[in-house]
Amino acid sequence: MSYERKVLVHHSLASIVALGITGLARLLYSVIIARRFGVETLGLANALISQAFFLAIPLSFFAVAVSKYSAEFLGRNSGESIRAITLPAFLLPFAGLILLPFNVYIAMLAVFRGVQLTLRGFLYGIHRGEHYAYIISLAFLGFLVGFLLPNALAPYILFLGIISALAWAYLLRFRLISRPRGKELRLITSYSTFAFLGTLSGVFLIQGPYFMSERLSNAEVAGMVSAVLSTVFLLTYLPQVLQSAIMPLFSYKHGKNEREYIRRLADESTLFLILVTSATVFVLMLFGRELLSLVFDFRIGPSLYIALMAVEVYIAYNPSIVALNSTSYVKHATAVSLAGASVALISWFLLIPAFGDVGVMIGLFLAYASILVGVAWLSNRLLQVSPRVYEPLAVSLLLQVAVFVSKSVLLAGFIVFLVYERKNLLRIISSLGT
Repeated sequence: MSYERKVLVHHSLASIVALGITGLARLLYSVIIARRFGVETLGLANALISQAFFLAIPLSFFAVAVSKYSAEFLGRNSGESIRAITLPAFLLPFAGLILLPFNVYIAMLAVFRGVQLTLRGFLYGIHRGEHYAYIISLAFLGFLVGFLLPNALAPYILFLGIISALAWAYLLRFRLISRPRGKELRLITSYSTFAFLGTLSGVFLIQGPYFMSERLSNAEVAGMVSAVLSTVFLLTYLPQVLQSAIMPLFSYKHGKNEREYIRRLADESTLFLILVTSATVFVLMLFGRELLSLVFDFRIGPSLYIALMAVEVYIAYNPSIVALNSTSYVKHATAVSLAGASVALISWFLLIPAFGDVGVMIGLFLAYASILVGVAWLSNRLLQVSPRVYEPLAVSLLLQVAVFVSKSVLLAGFIVFLVYERKNLLRIISSLGT
């Protein structure tokens, strides 16, 4: 097995575990809190958690840069350069302690989340993704214990707090901290200045629906949004699995100046994600709404369908925007992400007061669609990724609109999609078996 394939396999398996636990935690949290405390408490709690997670982005300012440059330094066999970037990266999240006088819970969650994001980027960058999976698994035990406490935020405080403690223990145990050096510090600071804005935009589109719906409407609408998105965003863990695996490889190969490998990896991973996600969305549209209504013990509306299509678009452009961020084009990717976040913000101010949870999802779809257009154009111009790779997505979305007519028409559309894309589906299935 080649080194690159070994890294992909190890990181993919580790990401399946780590991201699976993280996704399960969000869904489990929403279900248990909704049943125990009610939909309004769920909405308020998720709004607070989302604000903390959003504030964690500036606190994890170096997280993406640490992932990129630790992978590049690994490709150049420069261990001392790797150790030189850890201390500033892992100390920065503690700047969030200044939030303590305003809200203790937001401060704690923001600091812990900042450390978690930095740890994740660093461990995948040095090709030790499986160690991150071990840490997440241990911390999940604390998350479960948190449900025994009367505080609705206790599960996340214990979960993220344990991760933070283990992160510092890991750095000390493996002697991964050394004195920062000017050269490496300038590199990660310069890169992070642009990557931070792109990351902030991306996180706003994930966390923003929770607190924007509560601010622009009410806690009940925020609870409905929480229920739908805590489920729908589970789909994003497949691209995040691949992202955690391929981002270090993009940077590793960029360090070796192997551009053709980068283009091919972006092409193939995009097609794979579109086909798998589209098929999954068809199935969830057929059965998901009724099932979720039973699980959450309140009626889930048609906003679920729009949310599924929005996330489908997000997943489609994910590999290419990761490739742009991992090479020399972080400024271009950041500009597109900021444009998408702006579309969402404007849309939400207009749509949420009028349409509630449906307005949230429409705004999310418009934002992701605008980013897709920009990413498709940039990745073709800069990385030679063919825009034709998005054709199955267009076919899928066109057929999925049938859900607003009837489930029978949707089922017919699903069959048409499988027949139309049969060659690509068979190629993907055969490649998985090799």
